[in-house]
Amino acid sequence: WLKWEYHLPPWQRAREHFTAHKSEYVRFAELLRRDSSARFVGSDGTVYTGAIHSRLVPAYRELAHTLGVKHVVIGDDGSMEFAIWGMGGPLMSDSYLGVRYYPKDRTVDTRPGYAPNIVASLDSDKLPQENGSVASGLYTVVIDPEWSIYRFEYQE
Repeated sequence: WLKWEYHLPPWQRAREHFTAHKSEYVRFAELLRRDSSARFVGSDGTVYTGAIHSRLVPAYRELAHTLGVKHVVIGDDGSMEFAIWGMGGPLMSDSYLGVRYYPKDRTVDTRPGYAPNIVASLDSDKLPQENGSVASGLYTVVIDPEWSIYRFEYQE
């Protein structure tokens, strides 16, 4: 069995990207906070509500395009993961790097089994290892009380 590996750019690049586009990220998060049915937003602005229904939101498409966002995952706790780099899918390992919003005024705690591990670096050699790769988990470097750079790893 040969394991395929996706190489993410240095995590500092995501931090620089966030700094250059913070106002757009804040706007995107504000719009999504008002959209209580959104659970996943694709790069084309399509909102998936967790059911079989979806709808296109032009403002989301514009912001996703401006930011280079692949998708946004919105949690019940109000957290939002804006994936910029990476890939994954059913029956394969996931590896994503991006910007994470975690509201101070959230009404519920973090999703069970999905708590972020706050770390000083997202470099592979600085993260927990499992079978020669970064262990499954959500790793974050906090850059602001509500914002962090995240790396999500899921090993099949």
